[in-house]
Amino acid sequence: MNTLTQLFDWLLAASLRASLLTLATLLIQAALHRHLGARMRYALWLPVLIVLLMPVLPQSQWSIEQVFQAIPPSAQINPAPILASMEQTPAVFEAPAPTQDHFNWQRLLLISWVSVSAGMLVLGSFSFILTLRRFKRVRHPASDELLATLAQIAHEVRLRHVPQILIASSVSSPAVTGLLHPTLLLPAEFDREFTPAEARLVLKHELMHLKRGDLPLNALMCVLMALHWFNPLLWIAFFKVRADREAACDAQVLHDASNDRRIEYGHALLKVETAFCPRGFSLGFVGIFQRGSALRSRIQSIATHRASHPAMKALVTMTIVLMTFFGITQAQQPAPKKKPTTEAIQTKLEKIIIPHIQFQGATVAECIEYLRAKSRDLDTLTADPAARGVNILYKADNPPSNAAISLDLKEIPLGEALHYVVELASLKMSIQPNAVVIAQSFPATAADSPEPKPATAPPSSKIIFPSLEFRDATLAECIDFIRIKSRELDPDKKGVNIILKPGGNDSTRITLSLKNVPLPESLRYCAELSNHKLTSDAQSYFVTPASLAAPEKTPSGKTK
Repeated sequence: MNTLTQLFDWLLAASLRASLLTLATLLIQAALHRHLGARMRYALWLPVLIVLLMPVLPQSQWSIEQVFQAIPPSAQINPAPILASMEQTPAVFEAPAPTQDHFNWQRLLLISWVSVSAGMLVLGSFSFILTLRRFKRVRHPASDELLATLAQIAHEVRLRHVPQILIASSVSSPAVTGLLHPTLLLPAEFDREFTPAEARLVLKHELMHLKRGDLPLNALMCVLMALHWFNPLLWIAFFKVRADREAACDAQVLHDASNDRRIEYGHALLKVETAFCPRGFSLGFVGIFQRGSALRSRIQSIATHRASHPAMKALVTMTIVLMTFFGITQAQQPAPKKKPTTEAIQTKLEKIIIPHIQFQGATVAECIEYLRAKSRDLDTLTADPAARGVNILYKADNPPSNAAISLDLKEIPLGEALHYVVELASLKMSIQPNAVVIAQSFPATAADSPEPKPATAPPSSKIIFPSLEFRDATLAECIDFIRIKSRELDPDKKGVNIILKPGGNDSTRITLSLKNVPLPESLRYCAELSNHKLTSDAQSYFVTPASLAAPEKTPSGKTK
């Protein structure tokens, strides 16, 4: 999926640049219409095609993307790419599927793009195959005279191989098709509808398509049209390219032709329009026919033909080179700020919410690796895939921490989850401009692991247990039961995060029988019966062995 996402991001950027080049091409054609020949108008579309096919070259301050380059806001988050961990350990624990998760709009857009593009390609291919089979079922043999004429014209245009001929009554207009085996399609009434001179010009037009390589280019355009189906400007561009392609082919057929031949060619175009009926959705055919304004434009171009000035040819060539350069380069990014701050990482530690964390006897390295991976998956603050997530580095001392960490948390910020892991492992945490570093100790000014917060009630602390009964249960069993029940009784199904710090007496047994008791009171009773202290912050409750709890202070400042 990552490769597909990168392809989609590149395609969107290419589509944007091609759209700007399309507008530029249309403006140039409109401004210089009287001075541009048909083949020059067609050549002006070359930068659009190159931009849609080529990867992005190095950044340039002259890139056409500069049109949409915005000044980055001061709070924009652009952290450094994810660094390699100082210890490579596998992520052993996976959290269960969360009940609620953030909707991934990027994935939806990606699936929609792939589905529509694949559907258009499949539908177009089937339509082409069925149409060609329908023609072959009712084909007629070609006359010797037609074959001789076709061979003569192929020799005139220097075509190496004479195409196959398929004559059928269901063919409505002369056309060519086939990438590997080019085939000339002709209506059954072709010999009777056109005079010999007109028929010769029409056949030369179709063979000129093969000589110019228009069939492979047409197939490429069909694929690009399916990939960029969401861009209306490129649909307009593809339509104009086909119109200019036919006009360019006309110009090549009538090169150095007399006025009489031009008149005959115009009559042939009008006859094709009269005999035409739509062929349906089939993208694999290239033919002489066009109707409406496109056909009138071609006939006008044939009637008012004039040679292009050499200076205009040089100008068009330079324009194509410049447009290609502007299109294939990427907008230059602003230089990064010189003074790094911890604001970007602090924001991510607060905004990245992990739906569910569950560890059972995990090591510190395993917990950190899991949180590092989740930070990348859930980071919606950074557009660049290579810069998503938070760099979390674990500096294991000798000997390393052997703490076995057990946690069961829901809807927890990444920073709070790291704080709990650090607390349970008796480690310290330092938030630096490019990474969060966890170690046994730091210099006095480096460690910034937050101190325990004042005892405030968590959001779901008003849960009432109708009945609570324990008989000869351990403190861990009581806490697990209370945690599960809190989720069942919570209307939001989030429950309460309860963290049991290690170091207490595991042999203590608890017996309780309570009715209509608030959740904080049930925890306090369990803590007191097992010689523990209960504290809390805005996210969780902490059950700490009394021997490890900080001494309480009286209002006068003396410890008890």
